[in-house]
Amino acid sequence: MAYPYLQIEGDPTTWMLSQSIDASAVTSQQPFQTAIVAGLNGKQVLGRGGTLILSGRVAASAVLSGVGNAIPSGGHLVSPPFLYLPSAAGLQPNAPGYALPPETDLAALQIEIAAAMGQAEFCTVPSSNGVLVLNGSTLPFVVLFPALTAG
Repeated sequence: MAYPYLQIEGDPTTWMLSQSIDASAVTSQQPFQTAIVAGLNGKQVLGRGGTLILSGRVAASAVLSGVGNAIPSGGHLVSPPFLYLPSAAGLQPNAPGYALPPETDLAALQIEIAAAMGQAEFCTVPSSNGVLVLNGSTLPFVVLFPALTAG
């Protein structure tokens, strides 16, 4: 059976996937990568479309489900690209993650993070305010959100 929603241990955010998946998709030794439509925290739709990278080796559990109970939160604001890391509070409307420089190549960053997870190595990611150091051997997942522009 295929499921359109994914929640990962330790983080209350439920991710709406762009394509439904079955359980075998998240059990590989290689990082699972998928496009997401948005994140749900409680009944609020947060974030926007992006890319989720999940390390099945590190995440202790993942919940796949067929039902979401979100209420749309309204329009989008202009914002830079963001990187979301697991959080006990989950995805929040006013703090969606770490702002990345506008020129960030998200496709290249996706490859770099997946490689760090797959090889259990560190990688560094420049942010708007400094540098994020990610430990691929312990990082359960990240979500990359593209920039939003007015229009």
